[in-house]
Amino acid sequence: MFIRKTTHTDRKTKGKYHTFKLIESVRTGRGPRQQMLLNLGVDFSLPKDQWKDLANRIEQILTGQESLIPYPEEIETLAASYARKLIDYQGRRQPANRQLPDPDYHRVDINSVDNERSRTIGGEHVVYETIQSLELNGMLLSLGFHKAALHEAIGVITARLIALSSERAIHVWLQRVSGLDELLGTDFTDLSQDRVYRTSDLLLVHKKKIEDHLRAKERSLFNLEERVILYDLTNTFFEGTARYNPKARFGISKEKRSDCPLLTLGLVLDAQGFPKRTEVFKGNVSEPGTLKEMIRALCFEDMPARPMMVMDAGIATQDNILWLKAQGYPYIVVSRKRKSEVPPSKMSSRSGRMPEE
Repeated sequence: MFIRKTTHTDRKTKGKYHTFKLIESVRTGRGPRQQMLLNLGVDFSLPKDQWKDLANRIEQILTGQESLIPYPEEIETLAASYARKLIDYQGRRQPANRQLPDPDYHRVDINSVDNERSRTIGGEHVVYETIQSLELNGMLLSLGFHKAALHEAIGVITARLIALSSERAIHVWLQRVSGLDELLGTDFTDLSQDRVYRTSDLLLVHKKKIEDHLRAKERSLFNLEERVILYDLTNTFFEGTARYNPKARFGISKEKRSDCPLLTLGLVLDAQGFPKRTEVFKGNVSEPGTLKEMIRALCFEDMPARPMMVMDAGIATQDNILWLKAQGYPYIVVSRKRKSEVPPSKMSSRSGRMPEE
């Protein structure tokens, strides 16, 4: 086996580009011939002096040979990926109606069995079935996600639910830990880290539409009444400077890390715990100042009535309470005052009440 570089000319732009192919020499009735085993594509970037090592390692994997000298990790990873593609390709190329040989049974020592590329699949299967039940995959296709981007989006969503971490760690998890790609019928071994970042950004662009879709499907599946809405905020901190994040601001940290730039996270739930809306605010945002924006975002046309708003004392300022009354929202809030300090006339009202802390 060897790798060949081929130069092509784009018909429209007349520009030059290169493709790389894995070639094998075979003997035929008309003499030696060369045939392409696998197209490595235009993104193949391994240095030329390592091409022979890669081809040799692929051949060793396909023939079950052990390597006497260890190869670099990059070559091992690429060789394993290309060998799996070759095995998969050659398996699909076999005629479906071929005659199977007679069974030939042998005794096997189970202690001699080795595992290769073991991956997790249980949690991934649960998440994927949930995505299908919520018809989220069809919704993403309607937003312009092509097949490869859809698989990447499902991978990012699954990783967020099972192995919550950064995009960089998600990339490693999808390539080395999870078997989700086999469940989806794709291959994440050649998934680049940049594509994980781009997929996460694209999901964020369509966040509101995705949340509206999930809210509608969950409301239909579980017959949610949405009579009570819970709203709260928290914040998290950056250990770095976060200089390129426009929302990173210094403020009062709930984790006692006011020395770090912060982000404020807002979440709206119904009484059954189903999320309705999320939002990321600046780290120094005033908690009471976020209420009107989030309530307006919750104005769904199919709500039978205005829901009961439940908030803590940090959001329930006098101005916000007056605004809720003016908009006709019933509410339940927590007061910082003791019961003896609250006039009886303000203990309850037609719109809401303020119980003792």
